[in-house]
Amino acid sequence: MEKPLQLIYNKDGELQLNPEALKVLRSIEDPMVVVAVVGAARTGKSYLLNCLAGSKNGFSVDSSVQAHTKGIWMLCQSLPQRPNEVLLLLDTEGFGDPDKGDKHNDNSIYSLAILLSSILIYNGQRNIDQQSLQDLHFVTELSKRILIKSQPDDCNSWQYIRFFPEFVWVIRDMTLEMKIDGKDMTPNEYLEHNLKLKDNDISEQDKKYNELRRCIRNNFPSHCCFAFPIPTFQKKLKHLQELEDKDLDEDFVTERQNLINYIHTHKKLKRVLGGQQVTGRRFVELTKAYVGMIADGVLPCVEGSVAKLVEVENQAAADEALKFYDIEMNKFSESGCVTMSKLIENHKARSIEAFSIFHKKSMNDKSFKHIQQLEEMMNSTYKALMAKIKEKSEEQCTAHLAKEMSSIKKNLASGHYQRPGGFQELKAELDKAIKHYEEKTKNEMEGLTVLTHFLEDLKPHLQQVQKMDSKMTENYSALEEEHSRVKSEMEKMEQERKAAEKHRKEEILEQIRKKFEEGKECSMEELKEAMEHTRSEIEKYGAEGRMEDAERAWQMYDDLVKKYEVTSKWSFMKFLREHAADFRLWMEITG
Repeated sequence: MEKPLQLIYNKDGELQLNPEALKVLRSIEDPMVVVAVVGAARTGKSYLLNCLAGSKNGFSVDSSVQAHTKGIWMLCQSLPQRPNEVLLLLDTEGFGDPDKGDKHNDNSIYSLAILLSSILIYNGQRNIDQQSLQDLHFVTELSKRILIKSQPDDCNSWQYIRFFPEFVWVIRDMTLEMKIDGKDMTPNEYLEHNLKLKDNDISEQDKKYNELRRCIRNNFPSHCCFAFPIPTFQKKLKHLQELEDKDLDEDFVTERQNLINYIHTHKKLKRVLGGQQVTGRRFVELTKAYVGMIADGVLPCVEGSVAKLVEVENQAAADEALKFYDIEMNKFSESGCVTMSKLIENHKARSIEAFSIFHKKSMNDKSFKHIQQLEEMMNSTYKALMAKIKEKSEEQCTAHLAKEMSSIKKNLASGHYQRPGGFQELKAELDKAIKHYEEKTKNEMEGLTVLTHFLEDLKPHLQQVQKMDSKMTENYSALEEEHSRVKSEMEKMEQERKAAEKHRKEEILEQIRKKFEEGKECSMEELKEAMEHTRSEIEKYGAEGRMEDAERAWQMYDDLVKKYEVTSKWSFMKFLREHAADFRLWMEITG
């Protein structure tokens, strides 16, 4: 994208989505790092995003007192350091805009910024003080603004950390020295110092002070800080976007580059609850779900939105896989020379490829109903195609057989063979006709079937001829052997079909197992990250003497550990047994 697009806008008090922006996002197949910048109006959020985008003509920047960004704007870029990932930048409408005066809109915008981003940048001014922390009041109301599950439970308190973005505090126009008790501090140390709780929170003011800090520390999986000095002289600030680096403060340029490097190299991809990566298409479905809930006047629910995303994404993956299978099988059916063995082999290969497409595009879903649906639809196509090919083949084979057997039928009808030596003549002519027929129908699916039926229909006529020839018994046995040979070949083909089908299902089952293991790994990675952060906060609370907070954090940690242990013990075979009804097409393979 060369220019930003408005992703979300407010029309008549209701959030709306821009179809053009959604179209761009749907074209993105790679996983994304999603960076949202929030903060007060007219504090330079758009400039900051343009720095991250490496562009001076990206997000709209204005030096007037009037807020410029409305709703949420987006800009997509590739990441040179990470070729298979995309950077999605979100510029949000600033809170506290006097021209707007809509607190509900502010809350909706910031809820969406948290729900949609993998890195949340808070753009603050001058230093970290109580006022700047109060500007983050929406963080303390997360449980009132965002639901993890449609039916909240005791786990809600620790579930946030599993999907919340990383928190980055950017201090603009920092003028104070970062020193505490005469000791120089890094921006990260400065942030950590300001996130410490007050020793005692008896008063209402102290409780609010500590509540905000707890929310930031407990809900966001990590937090860091970058401190920017004033970039240039006051008179030049309104032209900041056009200034070259040589015209800016050296420390400002250095810290700006530090932030750019952090964002461009950080491995915080956007993931949904459960740890699965978000592509552009998945981002669209998430955004539609969250905005739809807000428009309906209900709190955005993470679990419900992910369920909708999984349903839409997996249905689309199943449709794409089925389309591939149908196209390839129809090409095959029109290629000519379609034998039964070739059809079976082609069905096996194409269905395995189709499932590979499905697994590449789909998301983990415990019900696996779309796998079952895809298998049934492909089997339906396969059976319909087989019936069509059989019908056509039967017509052609019947015509060939009728031509080859024409004179034999006439002679049988006229009684030509009902004389001594007649059966020998019949046998010789029949062997010759069968040989010619098999040569002409060797690539036909129904060649053996048509021949078998013909030989069965021929038996009564042979019995009549038998009465007139003394060598009839021996010769009749020879014909029975021919009939037996044809049937044996048909049985062999059926065994080959069953073996190919078993192998096909084994291959598909292995793909399902790999998808299961992938989902298990994602969940464990998500939980491990949350455990590491919570363990770190336990140590910090202990060092601060906040034993009650440390105890609460221990409870959160214990819940995460239990969830991690349960997840680590997930077994694919146990999973199959628990979902036997969904996997009835494959259960005979595993026993």
